[in-house]
Amino acid sequence: MKLLHTGDLHLDSPFSAFGVEEAQERRQGQRRLLKRIFDCAREEHCDLIMIAGDLFDDRYVTPESEELLLRLLSETPCRVILSPGNHDPFVEGSFYQKATLPEQVYLFREPTLSYVDFPQWNARVYGYGFTGTFLKESPLNKAEVPEDPMGIHLLCAHGDLNDPLSRYAPIMESDIVKFNINYGALGHVHKRPDPIQTPNGLIAYCGIPEGRSFDESGACGVWIVTVEEDAPIRCEQRILSERQYHTVELDVTSLGDEEEILAKIEDVASKYPREKGMHLRIRLIGSMDPKVSFGWLVKANPSVELRNETVPTLSGESLKQDVTIRGALYRALYPSLISGDREERLRALRALQIGLAAIDERDIPTEEDLT
Repeated sequence: MKLLHTGDLHLDSPFSAFGVEEAQERRQGQRRLLKRIFDCAREEHCDLIMIAGDLFDDRYVTPESEELLLRLLSETPCRVILSPGNHDPFVEGSFYQKATLPEQVYLFREPTLSYVDFPQWNARVYGYGFTGTFLKESPLNKAEVPEDPMGIHLLCAHGDLNDPLSRYAPIMESDIVKFNINYGALGHVHKRPDPIQTPNGLIAYCGIPEGRSFDESGACGVWIVTVEEDAPIRCEQRILSERQYHTVELDVTSLGDEEEILAKIEDVASKYPREKGMHLRIRLIGSMDPKVSFGWLVKANPSVELRNETVPTLSGESLKQDVTIRGALYRALYPSLISGDREERLRALRALQIGLAAIDERDIPTEEDLT
């Protein structure tokens, strides 16, 4: 059988950092993403769509999103599994509680583990649903393994894997193995890690299908998974995001004036296509001459978001006048820095460089770096 694994769409996110019109457009973009997901399932000839929680950002769902979702659910040739998450739990007045879902849709309504069988694929799908913001115990840990004549075992669930202190369904890998799960379709972690190989198959987070900010970076999409009895699981990503956020670090320590730094910024930016939906943030790190105009750099390339996280390139004269702890450290070490004893001068220089790195919260340089 072939399935599409997704989750964490967070439909109807408020996008409160934007103005009214921009926030509305962003929510419309999320609805376009939802349609692309269902289109992808159709084009890939999937048998099953598994949505592993946080389909919605909140318990309140706009009429536009509700109408679109119900239409897509009714039109899809796939069977669909819904597992409510911590953002969209099954509660009184929620979409899940009010909506009349098409017959090809199965909704996990309880925080305890249950399952639904699909004899046509010789498959059983386990799952549960959040009924509040928190689910402090793993539903799998508390459940007994039932007698199971099925050949394929799947899990569709929202939660934290291998985090026993989590308040969001702390699932242990051993719990999943206990139920002989061939493919564990998980949601909750937005930055998708690599799938985990188990004795029975794979456990995978789908990740967020489209980033909403620089905290959710990279090209995003869904998993297309092929599961067959007595065969390796095939798991492939399909990129569906209209918007992509990328953050790159650029060390400017060895660079000179504004023109040289700008040329390097342009070189980095050239690796990312300047098209609608592509957002690039470059974090300038290292040390930069205080005379360099950061404002000029920003104006010279307005298509890139620049973050100045550099520390000023310091000289002995500037440190003498510095009224902060940097200057105090320099003045305390100054007698040793000008000592006639070469070894004493080197020790003082190392102490100064290590101290300044610690003050600026930079990596402490090694002795090799300081020679």
